[in-house]
Amino acid sequence: MEMFDCNVCLGLPCTPSVPPDAYIEKAEDLLDRMAFCGINQALVRHIAMEEESPVVGNQLLIREIASFDRLEPSWAILPPQTGELGTPDELVARMKTDGVRALWAFPSKHHYLLTGTTFGGLFEIMIRRRIPLFVSAKERSNGIEGFAMIEALLRDFPKLVLVATDHGCWGEDRLFRPLIERYEHFYIDTSRYELAGGIRDFCDRYGPHRMLFGTGFPEIPMGGAFLTLLHAEISDQAKAAVFGGNLQRLLREVRL
Repeated sequence: MEMFDCNVCLGLPCTPSVPPDAYIEKAEDLLDRMAFCGINQALVRHIAMEEESPVVGNQLLIREIASFDRLEPSWAILPPQTGELGTPDELVARMKTDGVRALWAFPSKHHYLLTGTTFGGLFEIMIRRRIPLFVSAKERSNGIEGFAMIEALLRDFPKLVLVATDHGCWGEDRLFRPLIERYEHFYIDTSRYELAGGIRDFCDRYGPHRMLFGTGFPEIPMGGAFLTLLHAEISDQAKAAVFGGNLQRLLREVRL
């Protein structure tokens, strides 16, 4: 069974939110941590994408992980109107060059509106090319936050492949399950899905194919999410889908 983590961050922050020794700066050390936890692959972003700028962080990530096949790069977006990452077509061309098949949005950290007015052109390209967008449920935009912000985006772009990460440990099913039922390209990760029986009930209702294994590292230790999913009362086939098969499928469907 392949373990493919969709939610891993590399790099040292300016303002740590967890003990500083939890963070990892080098790709080799990240692979060692993954091996210790039994994780084969990871979709990785760089902390500089959030704390500084995607202009800096996107390229830092490529330089750091270029030699490591088990680390899959992801980039962050900025409004095309400012020209910092070029036009949507130019961004996608660079993604193809650097082997990037997934994007993140950090609207509250980078002070933009995650709306069609700002990103309509880019999102239409992402829909056509099946490029997934990852958004933390902790983010906010246009005066709304979390799943309300995500639902507003999906109303305008229902065919956008969107993965919500970092939902809370107390069970936010009443917030995200309606979105699962309405939007067929919407997924959640497992980072803090610690609700007793939650993973089993989710898979019973919707199947295992709308959930991705994600640890939220380093904000959350890798082992917790791994063990929660490992011991979930679902079939081995369902575990294989959540642990890695679903993310592999999403990335395989990308057309750059």
